[in-house]
Amino acid sequence: MKVRRTVLGVLMVGVFLTCFTVVSAHAQVPGEVPDLSIWENTWFKVKMTSTVYHFSNIGVRPTPGYTISETGGTAYINVVDWDTTSEPGDPFLVANIYAKESGMWVQLPGSVKIYYFAGSNLKFVGSALVGNPLSEDPGTSLTLLFVFTGKRNKTNTAFIMGGESKLSTMGSGLLEIDDAEDSTERWAGSAQLSGPMVPESSLPPELQ
Repeated sequence: MKVRRTVLGVLMVGVFLTCFTVVSAHAQVPGEVPDLSIWENTWFKVKMTSTVYHFSNIGVRPTPGYTISETGGTAYINVVDWDTTSEPGDPFLVANIYAKESGMWVQLPGSVKIYYFAGSNLKFVGSALVGNPLSEDPGTSLTLLFVFTGKRNKTNTAFIMGGESKLSTMGSGLLEIDDAEDSTERWAGSAQLSGPMVPESSLPPELQ
């Protein structure tokens, strides 16, 4: 199987879906979308892995005949905004993704919209879909269900780090058509993402 973008590479193109989990001192009101602005300006250091079938072409069995596990490396995710006005009926978090390219940490093209689905402001699920799985154009589509688990300090002024606040996935779907010229390869499977919230002081110098 040729070396290609890993699932982390998918994120680099702006493919992302997510869910969030947290615990807040603010009152939760049944029937109302919670205020998720406390997630603004938070950072996560995440690792990604995927489990996929590889197909050399359409109309053939996968090669090998079993799923392959791949590691996608490390990325940083920065939640920058809680948008309740652009699409009032479907509020979403906006996240930027940073990955290492040619030895340097860079922001990847495009921001990711993380749509609120259910839960409190410290325990909730969100979703995102990037790419069209039915498209004939080469590329990748990824859907993810993320769980963000957060815990606040006693004064409710900051998140508790050290693994208390973290990001993980609870389900996903990954479809990729090779974008190399004349290639007929494709992959299908799932992706897993997880990592803790980290303080800005711990980021690589170019991200601070």
